[in-house]
Amino acid sequence: MTSHWPCSRHQGLPAQPRQAEGLCGRFELSFGRYGARTHVGRQFVSYPFHMTRPFALDAAIPSLLTVYQQSSSGGLYRAEQLTSRYEVGARAAVHVTTQAATVVHDCHDQAARQATDIALEERAFLALTPDPLVLLPGASCSSTIQARLAPGAVLFLSDAFGCHDPEGRFRPFDRLGADVVIRDAAGRLLVRDSFEVSGAQLSGPASPIGAWRAASNFMLLGDRARLPTAEALASLDRTPSVILGRTVLANGAGWGVRCLCADAIAARVISESLFGLAVEAAFGKQPVPRRK
Repeated sequence: MTSHWPCSRHQGLPAQPRQAEGLCGRFELSFGRYGARTHVGRQFVSYPFHMTRPFALDAAIPSLLTVYQQSSSGGLYRAEQLTSRYEVGARAAVHVTTQAATVVHDCHDQAARQATDIALEERAFLALTPDPLVLLPGASCSSTIQARLAPGAVLFLSDAFGCHDPEGRFRPFDRLGADVVIRDAAGRLLVRDSFEVSGAQLSGPASPIGAWRAASNFMLLGDRARLPTAEALASLDRTPSVILGRTVLANGAGWGVRCLCADAIAARVISESLFGLAVEAAFGKQPVPRRK
């Protein structure tokens, strides 16, 4: 049986309708560059998160460390509040991914919430590439990402979702929302990207995505000299079972890429391809495949 840790609540406020007390979990890591390699510094990991050890998977890129953010709970549940924080020191390089897709269960009108805070120092590199959310009927989830980038830093963000009804009755999820705010080291806003969509909007014959089974959003941010070129990104247009659009982000912040994918396999291919381009642009070498 899984125990849940209640979140603290403010005292002295007017009575409100009773809400479920969701689990509060934290996944906080700092990274530093020592010699040619990146190492984990301060760390705090609480249930439902779990981390084994970091991996140096890329012999040709010794500074790039890979961490798998794992979950012990079987997905996201109603009213959960999960927070992550990543601090990446100067010239350190990190790839954070998950062990598999994350199932979002029926939240009964009380959304699960994920919040991520990122701080990158000079010429730091972070690729945050969780596997897609799988939204079950009634699922409701919101996520926020706030990041600060020092000069020369690079941030690659991946966000994807798909829908699934185990009973095959095409019941929709409830709602999905995301808000990404990117600032420079002085706090100046560079770009903000937000959306909110209901499952009802994406279901039925009038669905704007039709038969496409997964949607993916990517942002490649930071030092333009260390980001993929327009020509490199154009090579993704030939990816099978994917339709793709890309744009230059405001204030020279980088690239935005959005995709519709025929299935989970196509979504994984496009994510891995973009990750490879991001690493090659930053370090001059392709990463090895990540095992899941």
